[in-house]
Amino acid sequence: MSRALAAELFKLRTTRTSWAVMGGSVLLVVIISLIAALAGDFDSVGGTPPGQDIMSIAGLVQIFALVLGILIVATEFRHGTITPSMLAVPDRVRLMLAKLVAGVTAGALLGLVAGVLCALIIFPIFSARDIDSEVTTGHVIELIVGNAAASALFAAVGVGLGALIRNQVGAIIGALGWLFLVEPLLGIIPGFSDFIQKWFPSGASSETAGTSGLDDPLSQIPAGVLLAAYAAIFLVAGIAMVRRRDVSA
Repeated sequence: MSRALAAELFKLRTTRTSWAVMGGSVLLVVIISLIAALAGDFDSVGGTPPGQDIMSIAGLVQIFALVLGILIVATEFRHGTITPSMLAVPDRVRLMLAKLVAGVTAGALLGLVAGVLCALIIFPIFSARDIDSEVTTGHVIELIVGNAAASALFAAVGVGLGALIRNQVGAIIGALGWLFLVEPLLGIIPGFSDFIQKWFPSGASSETAGTSGLDDPLSQIPAGVLLAAYAAIFLVAGIAMVRRRDVSA
């Protein structure tokens, strides 16, 4: 397992696509955080503390972690490198677990870096603008750790999706289509919006990060368990598919 994991981490470190996804997402968080902190009007935030509200910007990397998780698996099928990988690690379950650990590690690191950078940018600017963030240091730490956890779990969902669908473009379009099209459309149904935002994957991720705007959200730990359950469902289905189907299928 250690050799398989080392190989997967090496692939992440040496693949330009991985660096592009992670670097691009962090850069996006930095730019948006700067703009929001410098030009934002926080008088009309409502019941959400300004510090918590703007820290939600770091949550943008969760989507990129999901895409990264998909790429960890689906890219190998696309380029045919899955065959030598399986020859090196004949136990497909062990190979998938190595990819899972690599994805979760990368996702957690991505969420952690984004959260820390977001905090380092916005709070000094808040202080300079004499804006009360209305959050304590402990709360900020909870938000940073929550974002890291949500990103790690979304990466795990991505690994499962990549194994289940295997087509790189199809998996990414399907995942993003669900988050940005299907869930919002379902939320239009009268009386169903709060349920979607609380119990569906995107809502679970924001609740895990501690940035949900709901009046009665799940706390971070139960939300993390819910998101982990989604990840487990996709992982079990994906691993079963990888075990059953031929590599060339």
